[in-house]
Amino acid sequence: MTRRAITPYVSADVIERAKAAVAALGGDVAHTSSMSDLVEHALRREVERLERNHNNGEQFPRVDGKLRTGPSTSQKR
Repeated sequence: MTRRAITPYVSADVIERAKAAVAALGGDVAHTSSMSDLVEHALRREVERLERNHNNGEQFPRVDGKLRTGPSTSQKR
């Protein structure tokens, strides 16, 4: 699997809680050996949920261009 770096904007609270979980669990619990491990697992689970609920369980079509970047404009947090 090829890995690439991304730079999402995430609330400071979520970042600090995730860092604390990784530091406290340090790999003793699945998907907690690093921040990358935790983020990859969480993002994969959410994408799979979205595919199940909104695309008949199929992967969404790949995007060739770039998506909008920057902080979320959503106030639903």
